[in-house]
Amino acid sequence: MKELVLENIKQVLSYIRSYEDLFIKQKLETSLEEQKKIDSINKKLLSQYEKRIKDIDNLIQHIYEDNISGKITDERFTTLSSNYEKEQKELKSKIKELASKFDTTKQQELDLTSFVSKVKQYTEISELTPEIINELIDKIYVYQSEKVNGKPTQQIDIYYNGIGIINFPLNEYELENAFQESIKKIKTA
Repeated sequence: MKELVLENIKQVLSYIRSYEDLFIKQKLETSLEEQKKIDSINKKLLSQYEKRIKDIDNLIQHIYEDNISGKITDERFTTLSSNYEKEQKELKSKIKELASKFDTTKQQELDLTSFVSKVKQYTEISELTPEIINELIDKIYVYQSEKVNGKPTQQIDIYYNGIGIINFPLNEYELENAFQESIKKIKTA
């Protein structure tokens, strides 16, 4: 497994050195698309939470009025109002959490440039050291070995710091196609 990780790191370093602009552009496009989807979902949740907070304010006002008029007991008022206030506090906490998630796009850009800078520090890696692993790799998932066409295979996912899994074209033809696609997108933009 150590050899596979070393080979993957070498491929990633080579790919980024050769196609840095393309790599950055692809990663940013991918992360922006994903972020737009997440932001859309979060905006809907934010709207729902804010609406519920207003509804709770109205409910508290009504139970207060019902308590004053004698429609509900003081004990019932206390129970209802504390439950509503607890729910409202939880919703405000969720709103704060969602608001912080809207800043992740900028952080992703910083992580990407930081990763590329780290990669540029390495010219040739001949062996895998703890320093290299700690600087470049976030986590490695090793899956159960299986047989495919009678041969044992094992999937390994390498998550790079601030980047995640790096998928890059495996041959010159795929690289050329990716490059041409990026040029077409630039010309049409």
